[in-house]
This record gives sequence, C-alpha cells and structure tokens, in this order.
Amino acid sequence: MRGPKQPENYVDRQIDCEEAVSDGLVAILDDSEAAGWDRIEAAQALFNSAAAILAGETGKDPNE
Repeated sequence: MRGPKQPENYVDRQIDCEEAVSDGLVAILDDSEAAGWDRIEAAQALFNSAAAILAGETGKDPNE
C-alpha cells in the first residue's frame, strides 16, 4: 500500500488515502469472486464492514 505523499496534513490527503485503499479493496473483491461470492455482495459486505469499523474507531458504535 502506498503511504501519504507528506507526513503532515495536506489538501489531497484523503483522496490519496482512498486511492491507496481502493487498490486493496479491488483485490479483496477479486479474491471474494474466486472464492464463490458475487462481487456485488462482497462489495456490500465491505461497505457494511467499513461502516462498522468507522463507528468503532470514532467511538460511535452503539454496541460499545
């Protein structure tokens, strides 16, 4: 995975992070499809998992 272009905050940092993470997510979709999952259901699972992780990391998970 590529890291940020600068150690401190900069204008396109979030976009750069999204692009770096997206490469890995496409690989996960490929692996999911190879394992027999549909790409759409795998993408939905990634979306739901990401939302749950974000809620936990930001302290907004109602289950914690």
